[in-house]
Amino acid sequence: MEPGPLAVCPSCGTWGAFLPFQEEEKTQRKPGATPQRFSLGFALFGLFADLPAGSVLLLGGEPGVGKSTLALQVAGVFRRYGLVVYMCAEERAEVVRERAKRVLQDASGIVFLEEFLVRRALRRAAGAELLIVDSLPLVTVRASLTPGSPQAQREAGQECLRFARQTGACVLLVTQVSKKGLAGPRMMEHVVDVVLKLSYVGNGLRVLEVVKNRLGPTARPVLLYMSDVGLVEKSPVHSAT
Repeated sequence: MEPGPLAVCPSCGTWGAFLPFQEEEKTQRKPGATPQRFSLGFALFGLFADLPAGSVLLLGGEPGVGKSTLALQVAGVFRRYGLVVYMCAEERAEVVRERAKRVLQDASGIVFLEEFLVRRALRRAAGAELLIVDSLPLVTVRASLTPGSPQAQREAGQECLRFARQTGACVLLVTQVSKKGLAGPRMMEHVVDVVLKLSYVGNGLRVLEVVKNRLGPTARPVLLYMSDVGLVEKSPVHSAT
């Protein structure tokens, strides 16, 4: 008898979160064209020393907490390696571009794509080193599937995951936070490599924490505040013992 996928996650009780593992063929790139690991220490405040090519990150947070600003700071690091495609489904592309000019001083090396259909965005992202999807609840894989539905978010996430694994590009998925946790199907937290959560803690301060890290140990949370040039670390946050 061949082993099959688990029907339900033994940790959180989510049905259908585990899929059969299949070895996927990766798109070949020119030797030396893409580094095997991307240095993200600055953009993510030391939460990661580096990030393997083909990684998928999920960033969640309340509306207005600064998720898009943080995504731009990550884009600012990745553009040193090559093209970055920013899929703007929540705001107009020009609004995000102007924010990038403020946060990063210039928006060079970043393509701002006003789009809600994931497959069209993936075609535009061919050859990119990073795709940012902002945000997952507002995109879909086809016009006949309503954005924001569990099926739309699940299929969009799976398409992005497949794209990352096959091309070696990294993908940052931005999503909302509800009272029950990150918005969207719980299976998304299972299939991505890293889950980040950005939260308000009062007095204009935010905490960025790693909820899940398949790539290594879970780092300490960091305390941030919003400045004219984006999110800046204030001081370490120590867990109570």
